[in-house]
Amino acid sequence: MAANHVQSPSPPDTGHRSYDYVRYEGRDWRFFEPVYARMRPSPPVLDVGSGLGFFVECCQRHGTSVVGLELSKEGIAASASRHLPIVRGDLTQQFPFRDNVFGSALAHHVLEHVPLPQERWIIREVNRVLRPGGLFFAVSPNKFHPRARDEPDHVNLFTPRELGKELRAAGFRNVSLAPNYWRLFRGSGRTVGRARSAAAGIMWKIAPLDRFAASSAALAWK
Repeated sequence: MAANHVQSPSPPDTGHRSYDYVRYEGRDWRFFEPVYARMRPSPPVLDVGSGLGFFVECCQRHGTSVVGLELSKEGIAASASRHLPIVRGDLTQQFPFRDNVFGSALAHHVLEHVPLPQERWIIREVNRVLRPGGLFFAVSPNKFHPRARDEPDHVNLFTPRELGKELRAAGFRNVSLAPNYWRLFRGSGRTVGRARSAAAGIMWKIAPLDRFAASSAALAWK
């Protein structure tokens, strides 16, 4: 899967060689079951910024071929302890894979952690390594969300529509904002939560207003 070298427009990312994953305490691969169900990914799958490897493990549990790309030593160590297929690599540099090799890719709360030029580089690299017709699922905080700026490492926030524009500019031919939902209708209880989740999705389809979206999420096909 090795790629020919192409110079990145940005210097290496030294800030994410180490990362504190405290907000993921208590989670495991089951956290990504809804993401897997929403994607229904075609293998092989690339997890861009795989963190502690939970989505990689989720794919494996479903018998889906997958590899993670991660920079932080903490993410690499946690993944290695569970024998997950992870490649250590800097997302702001060329991905260590050939063109047109992956059927699907995920970037789950990754793009907001890098400045705009690096974000655009990452999206273009995802497009490069996906096969024609391949699916990319990108999820980031919506800049209108009240807690979106709580984390100091959130340096590049955008709305769902702005994310859609970024994906189209990177060469994705078909972009859907359907995964978004109205945060005002999101519940926390199991029964009430399911009902509110359904209402949240319906409200987004009726009135897809960036200001009320709980996240900035998009499905994009190469």
